[in-house]
Amino acid sequence: MVKVQKILVPLDGSKLAEKALPYAETFAQNFEAELIVVWALQPQPLVAVSDYGVASYNTIIEDEEREATDYLDHLQTELRSRNILVRTTIIKGHSVADAIVDLASQEEVDFIVKTTHGRSGLSRWIYGSVATKVLQQAPCPIFLVRVRAGDEV
Repeated sequence: MVKVQKILVPLDGSKLAEKALPYAETFAQNFEAELIVVWALQPQPLVAVSDYGVASYNTIIEDEEREATDYLDHLQTELRSRNILVRTTIIKGHSVADAIVDLASQEEVDFIVKTTHGRSGLSRWIYGSVATKVLQQAPCPIFLVRVRAGDEV
């Protein structure tokens, strides 16, 4: 039997990404493994304009980190209440895929559970496919959950 101790679950706060959680939870329970839930931030070198003027780059990053922290803290509490061994982390990088692959290597995870994001056309060309890049570069097996933009609920 394969020994599984660590399972990496990349999330981004979206309902689409959360579709991976039931699978990750099942694997964690069956293997008595630890879930490492990660939110990979990809700082954008753009300045946002709001109703109140131009937001500073640092303010945007701080807001994203606060949102990720709140989300992961809530999720960690929820998973622990279901007796799942879990820890959370936020990572930053120029590429979300590279950050996920690097963390998987550093943590020596046994596999990754991740959703596709179902992008197509122009948005896939602009953002690329994180799932495809992780699949090509990961140091371990990947369990991909296929979702489409209409699957949010």
